[in-house]
Amino acid sequence: MTTLRVQGPGGHAFVTPLRDGETTIGRDAGSGLALSDARVSRRHALLRVAGGKVSITDLESRNGTYHNGRRLGAAAEPLVAGDVVKIGDFTLVLESGAAAAPPDDPLRAVLQKAPHELLVSGAIPPGGGPERSAEGLRHELEKKTRVLALFYELSRTLGSVFSLPDVYQKAMELLLHVTPAARVVIFQRPGRSEMQQVAALTRGTSPAAPPTPVTEGLPVSRTVFDDVTRRRVSVLLENTGADAAAMAGSVTLQQAHSVMAAPILGRKGLLGVIYADQQDVSRAFSSDDLDLLNAVAVQTGVAIDTVLAHEALRREAQAREKYERFLPQQLVDDVMLDPDRELKPGGRRQTVTVLFADLRGFTTTAEAQPPEVVVELLNRFFTLMSEVVFRHGGTLDKYLGDGVMALFGAPYATERDALKAVRAAIEMQRFVATFNRDLAAAGRPAIGLGVGINTGPAIVGFVGSDTRLDYTAIGDTVNTASRLEHLAAAGQIIIGEATMQALDASVAIRPLEAVQVKGRVAKLQIAEVDWTRRDRS
Repeated sequence: MTTLRVQGPGGHAFVTPLRDGETTIGRDAGSGLALSDARVSRRHALLRVAGGKVSITDLESRNGTYHNGRRLGAAAEPLVAGDVVKIGDFTLVLESGAAAAPPDDPLRAVLQKAPHELLVSGAIPPGGGPERSAEGLRHELEKKTRVLALFYELSRTLGSVFSLPDVYQKAMELLLHVTPAARVVIFQRPGRSEMQQVAALTRGTSPAAPPTPVTEGLPVSRTVFDDVTRRRVSVLLENTGADAAAMAGSVTLQQAHSVMAAPILGRKGLLGVIYADQQDVSRAFSSDDLDLLNAVAVQTGVAIDTVLAHEALRREAQAREKYERFLPQQLVDDVMLDPDRELKPGGRRQTVTVLFADLRGFTTTAEAQPPEVVVELLNRFFTLMSEVVFRHGGTLDKYLGDGVMALFGAPYATERDALKAVRAAIEMQRFVATFNRDLAAAGRPAIGLGVGINTGPAIVGFVGSDTRLDYTAIGDTVNTASRLEHLAAAGQIIIGEATMQALDASVAIRPLEAVQVKGRVAKLQIAEVDWTRRDRS
């Protein structure tokens, strides 16, 4: 079977069979072979196939038809396999091969176009060219004006919506407004699955009637999806009237006479397909309509990318907010940069400063107050303490009844971790003093806070099971910090020897008598931080 390979200006190509008879080549969408190029006349050339022989005739086109590099005259010229015909920016190569299988779809490709050719294939060359008519120039300028105006309207409209259903709705409404489409359908491919219909509109029964949404799936031609999804080109097709009985699932069941579809492309490839059809023979789509569809498809792809990016940022913000309640900031950053990172039990040995802070006398206070008041007090206390820990670069390990445990130097240790922990404890005590004034104004008893801080080696990491993990520190350093907190009276900050040695002169401390703590043979040198004196840093 003899075929014609058509190479477009955008680099894509398609093959069309040549059957006996005449085929008109031109820019008009009603041509047997429509080429969307401003330098192609509406009726540019004529292909004739008879008795296995092929010939071509130029139809007095403005810019001429070139056969193997030579411009045709008025007479018909024979073509043989391998001959090259140049019309505008299109290259046509005659090929011959085995007979093709009969098509199972009566839709015939009239025009194919890549989305990026929207404003290229009809571009007006500098100076307009000596053979351009005033009418041709006017038509192209009007066409570009309509497309640019549509781009503006699309960017203004689609830029104001932040949900995919809204994007689909706006795109379909615009297509029904600027083209004669009777129906518009949008398909989306979730991940790597098959295309699914996600939205559809049909034109109202009267000019004043609004479009009607369609919820059930509409059958769409296999020809459309083959070209659009596989080759990433927009297509304009017409119904040749073949036997519809052999076309289960094709658009002839809906009596579509003219069909066009375009790929919706995003940053990561194919996002979906916009499909439109028309049943009225007198209102067939033109190449200009395909350009308008391309404009809608391009802007729809940009809008979908924007919505998906917006949703991804929203999900990331929600995830970050949840993580930051329990994990160190640095660890949250690592998780967000690598969402596939597996969090599993385990840890590493490192130097850390551990802070325990616990309310004094709160049990007695709680017994005399309604449960609602107790919960309110605890929530306010925990909120204040947590903010202090975060402000000084610490990690909130856990809440312990009416106390908190915090880590400084996890996951990454620094030389100032002990100083940060002590300054956090000082701010905690000052907050409690302010908190007590609020309690007194409300007629409630005051509370006290005891703080214990210790510095040393510990195993830091995730502890727990496969279903629940806690980020924490384990070791003698942690146990000693807890013992120091038990030694601290209300309003006291007790620190261990290693913490004392890590401080600078900005913190006032008062050495205390060495104490024997559980789990240690030797007595522990400790000190009290004088938090009533202003920081001398």
